[in-house]
Amino acid sequence: MRCKKCNARLAEHDLWCVFCGMVSPVIHTELSSMSSMKRTRKALKAKYSEMVPATGFSIIMGVIPIAVLIWVFHNYIHTDGTSQFLLTLMAKALLFSLVAPFMLLPFSRISASDSYELKLSAILAQLKHYPRYFVFSLINAIFFVLIYLICFGFPGFASDPILRLVWIVLLNYWAAIVAPAPVIMERMEINPLKAIALSYRHLHDVRWNTYLLVLVLGILNILAFSLAIFPLLFTLPLSWFAIRDYTIRLEQYELFDYRM
Repeated sequence: MRCKKCNARLAEHDLWCVFCGMVSPVIHTELSSMSSMKRTRKALKAKYSEMVPATGFSIIMGVIPIAVLIWVFHNYIHTDGTSQFLLTLMAKALLFSLVAPFMLLPFSRISASDSYELKLSAILAQLKHYPRYFVFSLINAIFFVLIYLICFGFPGFASDPILRLVWIVLLNYWAAIVAPAPVIMERMEINPLKAIALSYRHLHDVRWNTYLLVLVLGILNILAFSLAIFPLLFTLPLSWFAIRDYTIRLEQYELFDYRM
């Protein structure tokens, strides 16, 4: 493979030309997240029915409780003063962190191999890893609380409207950072904070690819939930395995071995 700009020879896994700094085609071809997701979807075609019990467990224990919490906080919890506002934010962070791990536990099973198998018994066996995913969820919840306070402020205090846009940007950027973190955490046997930091430091060059994957999977899951939840039996496994496969792809291209 050669650089399109200076014609220098590039190694198979080079993301940039070391001579002129031109981006290599690898980022848009071999490391395309959409191509990776298509390969995952094809591999899962005949596997969805086998995963129904495991996926159903994550829906019942994770997705539905999160939806209920969102509905309760939106309709019944009102924050009038600063202290009540802060207590509500802390309650949200804790409660969401308690149920979110049930949607993430499949990563602890599927990240160890390249197979496309996921059984309920396997997820139940991984409940011992619940504390790790609780910490991972809590880190995310604390980040969301902090950026909410920074961008929206406290009740009775005005904030710059431009900070609303900053909040949206930060949410999306954070999603692209943390999406590969559960797989990194499992494959490298490191704690959640180190996994998030590793994703932040080493995956900058493919951040847009990761974000596109997260965006597409997020839209699919929201649509699936709005269609009476049943389609989640297909979109959740696709999400788990698509993120796993793409992260493994990045690992194969040695993105975790150096920092640009």
